[in-house]
Order: sequence, then structure tokens, then C-alpha cells
Amino acid sequence: MRLFLFLIVALSLKSCAAPIIGGVGAIAFSSSAQEKGLGTSINDKVIYVKLRNAIHDWDSSVSENISISVDNGSVLVTGKLNNIDKRINLTKVIWEIKGVKEVNNKVQISETNNLRNIAKDLASLGEIKARLMASKELNSLNFSIDVVNNIAYISGIAASEEEISIVTQIAQEARFIKEVQNFVKVNKDKR
Repeated sequence: MRLFLFLIVALSLKSCAAPIIGGVGAIAFSSSAQEKGLGTSINDKVIYVKLRNAIHDWDSSVSENISISVDNGSVLVTGKLNNIDKRINLTKVIWEIKGVKEVNNKVQISETNNLRNIAKDLASLGEIKARLMASKELNSLNFSIDVVNNIAYISGIAASEEEISIVTQIAQEARFIKEVQNFVKVNKDKR
């Protein structure tokens, strides 16, 4: 129903209709290939945008140093901050957003950003994403990956426990990865 109302409003804005409908079409196309479905995917994207805006308004320096993924209202935050109080306040800001059901704040407290560690993290992230896309057993669109200080953080929605095992194994086998923290959930709603 919300999507229908959105399309009506979009069509009434004659000069803006094409970009808006194109954007909705892109979301619909990518969402149709995901386990969580169109409605949940749109809700997650709305939560993501609200989170990014709220965090930027609160402290733009924090916004620059973290990554966020949202799956079925469950928020995973990774990255590095130099202050434990900022990490705690970040969690409070996230909980204030309507639609957030769970917060996994895995932001690490670190005083330095070693270029060598950053390069290793980027290499590991690229390797994991490439293997996910090449895998014939799962859909890489269902998973979000981040790597911080040689720890791989995985979130998303899987079709089965077997998919969770495959994703975890792919992450564990990447160079430089010392630990994998998995926040993937099995989609129990098979509509």
C-alpha cells in the first residue's frame, strides 16, 4: 500500500517522476533477488538513510569512521573510534531511529589508523566480496561484509543454515582474517 501511494505521489510530480520511478524500479529489481523481499528492503533503506543523517547531525567525524548495514531492522555498526564515550553515544543515537529492532555495535576503540592494517582490511574485504559473487550456492546481494582490524563482520539474510556456513567459511578463508563475527539470520518467512 505504501509503495502504491508513493508511486501516485511520484507520478503527480511530472518533472521528477522519471528519476523517482527509476530509483524505485532499481530497488524493486535488486530486492526481488534478495531473501528479505521488497517491503523489508525498502524499510531497511529508509532506516539506513535516517541513521546516516542522525549520526552525521550528532557528530560528522563519527559518521566518517563507521560502516552501517541494516537487515530486517537489525543494525550492524563497524569501524574505529578513538573514544569509548562516542561508541556508547552512537548506540543511543541508533536506538532513537524508528524501525530499529536490534543494534550490534562492533565499533572498535583505536587511537591509530595504521595504513598497513587498512590495506590488509581492504584486501580481505575485496577477496570476500569476490568469492561471494562467484559462489553458485548463494546470492551475494543478501549479505553485507565489513572488515576492521582483520575481523570480518557479516550481516544479512540467508535462505538456510547451509548458506550461513558457506558465507562464514568464505570469510574465514580470506587472507589476513583472524576472526569472523556472523550476524546473518535465516529467513523464516517463506511467502
